[in-house]
Amino acid sequence: MVDPIHWQAEPSLDTALLSSLPLFAHVPLDLLASIPFEDVLRYYHDGDVILQQGDQADCLVILLHGQARVLTDNIFLTARKPYDILGELAFINQTTRNAIVIAQGTVQALVLRAALVEHLMTNTTFTWNLLHIVSEKLHEATQERAFRFRIEALLFSEFRAHLSPEVAQRLLATGKQYGAPRFIDAVLLFADIRSFTERSARLTPEQLVQELNPYLDTIVSVIHRHEGMVDKFIGDAVLALWGIAPCETDPVQQAFECAQEMLTTAEHLSLGGASIRLGIGLNAGRVFVGNIGGEGKRQFTVLGYSVSLAARCEEATKELHVPIVMSEEFARRLPPALFALLQKHESVALKGAGWHTLYTCDLATA
Repeated sequence: MVDPIHWQAEPSLDTALLSSLPLFAHVPLDLLASIPFEDVLRYYHDGDVILQQGDQADCLVILLHGQARVLTDNIFLTARKPYDILGELAFINQTTRNAIVIAQGTVQALVLRAALVEHLMTNTTFTWNLLHIVSEKLHEATQERAFRFRIEALLFSEFRAHLSPEVAQRLLATGKQYGAPRFIDAVLLFADIRSFTERSARLTPEQLVQELNPYLDTIVSVIHRHEGMVDKFIGDAVLALWGIAPCETDPVQQAFECAQEMLTTAEHLSLGGASIRLGIGLNAGRVFVGNIGGEGKRQFTVLGYSVSLAARCEEATKELHVPIVMSEEFARRLPPALFALLQKHESVALKGAGWHTLYTCDLATA
């Protein structure tokens, strides 16, 4: 005969299943038996929404079979597997859900409504289990965030090669995608070293690199100080632009002052045993900016007739025997006090660009 004092009924299959779940580990069987299993059991087909982004959090969901995808604003965040809990953070914080959960294949789940969860939380074991699961998820999220931050740091280091840290932060604060293709009104600067071909012919490739790198590094610093973006190097030539990120001051004046500082800075640098002299072209106009190319190779660049005209203005510095040449579009956007100092050159032929009115200035009075 069984001792009536020690005899207890075997748990039902539903109660046994619940006790095997991490959330209900070591929770008293009589409390588990109070859960209306058939009422909380749900089935979802592939693509069904289990939890909707923006809805008020009024339940916890426990996956029994199948998987679910978690997305926010159509961006995939993670996948959840059997025995995982869904929606617990929003439920605990009593906020709306910040992600959508979608069934991947056929899914079997338990949906525990607020009143039932509150009843279960009167048991300390259940509450500790829930806190442990939340803690594990937060730890997982912290590790994932740290990994993403490392990736972003690598990407940002490449980003800084184009923009100064201050301007880069300003651009990131706008929320705009750096490489997203678009058309902008830009200010362009094209700078080239005078007599570079002749000088480089007297240097070995090793010597050329050793002397060119300090010059390029210094010129990039000058451009960054004036809030410009370095688009690319073309041999010894440098293409910079303003307009992709917000500027503290007028970008035309920024580019003009940048060109002046580049000239004086270059004079203190040497290439092939002589001081570096520059020719600089300045232009303003509408351009394409963004990533071009396909899966094999993608590159950020700026394209358009305005870019070519800036390069042609730089070439005109040789014919006009001046260090800086500006297009009419650029010159007329300068402040009146600066524009009054410019010298006008009408009907200047530019290779492949026709006849243009160009402007130069006497740096001693500018």
